[in-house]
Amino acid sequence: VKDLEDAITHQFRAVELTPAGHTDKPARLNNLGTKLHTRFEQSGNQDDLDQAITHYTTALTLTPEGHHEKPSQLRSLSHSLEERFKQVGNVLDLEEAIKCNTRSVELTPENHAQRAQNLRSLGVTLVTRLRSPHAYTDDAPRAMKAFLEAMQHPTSHPLERLHASELYAVTLTEFSHLFTAPPRLSLLEAWKHAISLIPRCIWLGNNVRGRYTSDGLSVVGAVVNNAATAAIATGEYGLALEWLETGRAVVWSQVLQLRTPLDDLQRLHPQLADHLRHVSHALELTASGSPSMSMEAQLPSSSHDIQSPSSHVYALEYDKLISTIRELEGFEDFMQPKTLAQLAGACASGPVVVINVHESRCDALVLCRAVGDVIHIPLPELSLIRAMGIQKYLWDLLRAKRFLNRCRSDLQDEGDERGGRVTAMDPPDMMRKILADLWNWVVKPIMDIVCTLETPSATLPHVTWCPTGPLVFLPLHAAGIYPKNERTSTPSQTIMDLAVSSYTPTLEALLKPRAQVTPDGQDPRVLIVSQPASPLAINNPIPGTTTEAAIVMSLVGESKPLDDADGTIQAVLEGMATHEWVHLACHGAQNHADSTNSAFILHDGRLTLSELMSHHLLNADLAVLSACQTATGDEKLPEEAVHLAAGMLNIGYKSVVGTMWSISDYVAPEVMRVFYTVMAEQVKAGGELQPAYALHEATKALRRSSGRGGMNDFLRWVPFVHFGL
Repeated sequence: VKDLEDAITHQFRAVELTPAGHTDKPARLNNLGTKLHTRFEQSGNQDDLDQAITHYTTALTLTPEGHHEKPSQLRSLSHSLEERFKQVGNVLDLEEAIKCNTRSVELTPENHAQRAQNLRSLGVTLVTRLRSPHAYTDDAPRAMKAFLEAMQHPTSHPLERLHASELYAVTLTEFSHLFTAPPRLSLLEAWKHAISLIPRCIWLGNNVRGRYTSDGLSVVGAVVNNAATAAIATGEYGLALEWLETGRAVVWSQVLQLRTPLDDLQRLHPQLADHLRHVSHALELTASGSPSMSMEAQLPSSSHDIQSPSSHVYALEYDKLISTIRELEGFEDFMQPKTLAQLAGACASGPVVVINVHESRCDALVLCRAVGDVIHIPLPELSLIRAMGIQKYLWDLLRAKRFLNRCRSDLQDEGDERGGRVTAMDPPDMMRKILADLWNWVVKPIMDIVCTLETPSATLPHVTWCPTGPLVFLPLHAAGIYPKNERTSTPSQTIMDLAVSSYTPTLEALLKPRAQVTPDGQDPRVLIVSQPASPLAINNPIPGTTTEAAIVMSLVGESKPLDDADGTIQAVLEGMATHEWVHLACHGAQNHADSTNSAFILHDGRLTLSELMSHHLLNADLAVLSACQTATGDEKLPEEAVHLAAGMLNIGYKSVVGTMWSISDYVAPEVMRVFYTVMAEQVKAGGELQPAYALHEATKALRRSSGRGGMNDFLRWVPFVHFGL
């Protein structure tokens, strides 16, 4: 808050020191208005809003006609006037806001990069009047016309066009009764247009961290969620599934896309590849103007003539390039989302359950090979509020018991209860309630249907979960009714009794070839990394990793240990390139401030997620991440799967074992003993490997144990999860 106060103080002083008639006076007044409006949004002080309007108005008056900043000034003034109408209710403010936006659009050349933003602002103010008692009969068609032009505007930023597409669809849904003639685009056509813009909203030219922190990525999840909900409501379940896939793990998808189509394009058509990179970069630069850019840059009044033709040309050239590339043999689907037919192979090993959580409804969409179509399962007991409530309940418990911020060594004492209490309930009772709610509201209704689709077998079916929103962070694989007393005659009802569970960040991740025993009959080569006392975690030794490494080595065939000082970043990366399996027994941490900086703690440094993303392993099969928080993820970007387990999947591993929160240094070796015993049996038997079944057996063994673990010691056995095939 002090930073904002200081900014306003300095901006006031700058205005005072700028003489009347100076060319920078309007810009400094406008910037002052913006800062005051920001403070109003923080504090709700009406005086700040009034002052902002006064300064915006003065700046507008002092700016000569034809000046290139006039449209953005009008838009800023309109925004504050509309806000004051919402606060005070004076319809004159709203009328003036609409006039300002109308004038802003009139002054913006057809091909200008900010035309969509000005059109969207006009549409928003018209919708505000539609929702008030002061609506005009032509407000709805005028708003829809503005949104339609904005969403189809070729030279504006894709994110602006995405916003406009969403507003078109939302307005059509809310005011459909006002339209006497069908709109230019139907509801699903509008959402389809929005989905088509997603690949261009997260620009490939940014580094990975830049893409994860961009405004576009936080918007994409909500847009896809709304679009899929609209498709489900109209019975278009296959379309909903395609759209949900398009909006999941967008950055990962881009990384993988660059490794295939663009690499192939560079190899086969290098001039086209170079041209595409150049045009993409140029288009981003010409369309990146924003209200935060200072007017004090003193661009010439003819800047419209400079910017508009170039941005227009680049936009047309970009579309032309994409079309040209898609006409080439082998590039027909270049930068196109996968279709349902292409995604159908994801359910080769069992049903895949995609769960859409929306404020209006919650639904499961199941891909099942036995049926050959998408099965819709409504979830009437689940709501967005309930899902958010369960997530908060779980994370409050994990934070209080320090399972989200402490490491293996902190969890080795069975009696360690240094975390504070969250409620009057004991942790087992809290977890029992969380898992029961997940069972009753989510998992049981789904499994009641899924169990009827699978052919009866002595082997449990394999179900892969692909949730959205708050469910991404919740242990669906452990959902169930667990009796408080393990010796009670009341039987448990759990997902683990019905199926083996896995997770996947995307359906595409399940389209890889399944892991096999090596063709020549040799055992997989296993890289075993253990870090009992990394210098980077000198106060947190984890001696259990040495025991664990010995257990793994005794159960696998050909292996290479990298213990302690041998476990450097370079040695680990080189070993991963030459071994089909990797076992990492070390400290791991999810970085909540910057998820791409989440890392494995090795002897000489941190092997981060961003570093992993630069690698591509061709022969990788299985990664076992016996470290803390390797599948926690970013709370702000649930659909993006920004965690180490997803990182290992996306660099080439087909199957990954990870942890949802911190694990015990004593428990981990026991889990791995059972896991690798089962894996060794699978290797000996030959054929497809099934790590998910091995982890299922290991978790069951931990649940049955009378010591650490045990059925009601949920925080110790629940975090182990399997991703991928």
